[in-house]
Amino acid sequence: MKESLENKYNEFKNVLEVLPVNTKSNQKKKLDYILEEEHNSKELFEQIKTEINSRLTIFNNLKVNPDIGKLESELLKCNIINEWNDYNTAYEKMHLDYYLYQLHRYYKEDLVSVNNCIKKIIDSFKKVDIILTKDDFDFNDNLALYIDKVINNASDQQLEQTFEEIYWKFPDIIKALEVNFKSIYLKNEKKINKYYDDRHKEFLLTHKDDELTNIRINLINEINNLKNKDQFLIFEKFKNKEYILANFNKNEIEKKINNYFLEGSYNYNNLLKVYQTLFEYNLLIKYHYLLIDMRERLQKKDTFKDIKQKELKEILSDEAKIKKLTFKPKSKFSFFKRKNDEKWLFNYNNLLNTIIDKYDKFDDSSLNDIIYHKLSLDSTVLEILKFVSSNYLYFVKLTKGLDDNISINDITLRYEELKKDINNNRYSLLNNIALLDEKQMKQIIVDKYNLEHINLTIESLEPNNIEKTMNDIKLLIDYEDLLVSKINLDDVKLYFDINK
Repeated sequence: MKESLENKYNEFKNVLEVLPVNTKSNQKKKLDYILEEEHNSKELFEQIKTEINSRLTIFNNLKVNPDIGKLESELLKCNIINEWNDYNTAYEKMHLDYYLYQLHRYYKEDLVSVNNCIKKIIDSFKKVDIILTKDDFDFNDNLALYIDKVINNASDQQLEQTFEEIYWKFPDIIKALEVNFKSIYLKNEKKINKYYDDRHKEFLLTHKDDELTNIRINLINEINNLKNKDQFLIFEKFKNKEYILANFNKNEIEKKINNYFLEGSYNYNNLLKVYQTLFEYNLLIKYHYLLIDMRERLQKKDTFKDIKQKELKEILSDEAKIKKLTFKPKSKFSFFKRKNDEKWLFNYNNLLNTIIDKYDKFDDSSLNDIIYHKLSLDSTVLEILKFVSSNYLYFVKLTKGLDDNISINDITLRYEELKKDINNNRYSLLNNIALLDEKQMKQIIVDKYNLEHINLTIESLEPNNIEKTMNDIKLLIDYEDLLVSKINLDDVKLYFDINK
């Protein structure tokens, strides 16, 4: 329309320039011509405004498909499947690994976060039918005093005042709290395992494990399919600059199609198939450092046998000692009276640090124990990554090893991304490759798709290029979804032009 209007006004100017004005009659004709054109332009302007408003009203009235929300509610019900993960213990199912790591981090940040984290841990025990009281915190009297106030919902001001009083007497209060929580877990581990086993057995009375897995993946696929073609969500992507109009230029789209697809091989199913293969291969690249470490662990898995139990006995022995040190006799004349507080504190702190170190080793041994019982040299890459995505502390340790300056928030986001990647998709590549398989995957992928007249190259799969290749294919998928959604790209451009 813009081009049409420009042509119309150029024509008017050309005519205006040649109209004679040498007589009054000619001057009047020229004026009448101008007035007529002004009148017509006003009418046309109103028509254009009406047309623009009509087009913009469509976008202003868009609403997300209500079916998406309904499906997402159904998806939430599938989260119970996380309780039956074979690759972690009840410790991880309660999220104690995450909360205790955060507690250790918050200790150096702010007390409010510390207290919120403590409450979440207490709630985690409550969810598995274990109600904690101050009597469970027997590693230190001051610790029990502080936790009692947290459990009884003391105000932030009261907690801050109590913490400050305790801290000067017992600076290692948070360290003691961490190992005390771990001790409480170990003491109740059988009961907690029974809680999860009973819930699983109840579910299996009417369902199968695979059934819920398939339901979840089917729901995710259905939700994604609706979202990718939903006009409201597509328009939001343009508004948020997640989609760029210039990228959907027809000439650019044609170039990408011709670059990858030959001899009639271009269709939506092939786009999805190629993208899934690229996505899976990229996981091999992205998580290569994890797979390398797991390969090394599996090669020496026989050495892991019974290590966890040996370390557990040592921890329980040291915990018994620290509880004796903490014991306060009723009589001031008791044989157990602390005769030398300075010596007592020295012995207590040494033993506390020993227990902390042993728990750190125990965390790693617990991981290796699962490897020993659940994985083998024949395990697929998918099984290995499912295992890794079930163990937060292991992921943190390995990822932090790559970059010691990376923030814990970034690590946690990456961990959540891994869990999403691994648990929300069906796989055709990763679940058929053994961890120690040395096949040239790039060449296999290239050869497979070349047979189908799809032009992938070794270079396009290199670590420096694969994201660009994935983005190209994803753009073509998005373009096809746009066509199905019937959203008008000219109207989208008009919307943003008007808003300028």
